[in-house]
Amino acid sequence: MKENRLPKVGMKIGIELLDSKINNDKELVSQVMDIIDNYSMFIAMPIYKNVVLPISIGETIQITYYKHNLGVYAFKAKVVGRKKASDIYYMKVERIGDIFRVQRRDFYRLEVILNAQIRVIEPDSDNEQMIPALTKDISGGGLRVLSKEALKVGSIVEITIQAEKQVFTVRGEVLRCVPYEESKYKFDIGIILKDIPEKVRESIISFIFDYQRKMRKKGLI
Repeated sequence: MKENRLPKVGMKIGIELLDSKINNDKELVSQVMDIIDNYSMFIAMPIYKNVVLPISIGETIQITYYKHNLGVYAFKAKVVGRKKASDIYYMKVERIGDIFRVQRRDFYRLEVILNAQIRVIEPDSDNEQMIPALTKDISGGGLRVLSKEALKVGSIVEITIQAEKQVFTVRGEVLRCVPYEESKYKFDIGIILKDIPEKVRESIISFIFDYQRKMRKKGLI
């Protein structure tokens, strides 16, 4: 086991409940409080909408985290203890199985509305037309956008996304384009990212984790 793949004290982590049927569709956010050894650690009890969400002893969870310049990693763990100290609820977990790198199909999708622009890349054409769009969700492997114009499935596009203080420009392929009637953006489009530099992908993933942390502080997730 490579030690640099382990999360560090203070690192923000995502928690997925693997046994419980309650909130198992939510990405819960926690933090590493202390590392005991390569298998055991203390993590904060997750908070969902300003309420501590207790996880039962014996529950199996999956812990996901981002390592700078390395990517997103995860491992399964068992909750073996729960404690409270100075109004902080935390639990002891023990890793079961190996740490693995999260593959593209497993990227967590963040539901977030961001301003974007789309340009269709056409062979032998200098098309510079920018189509206004809004993101519906974004991940390290793709995104869903609302567009004012329809895009042909299979089209290669360049998307520029205004993500708070960052700007991401990526290329992708249109996988789906269906009518959308709920706003002035008339088309719901699914895009898979193509030929994206790993550094850009990691920046997008880092933005997702940071955004989750900010929303958690505001009690919105």
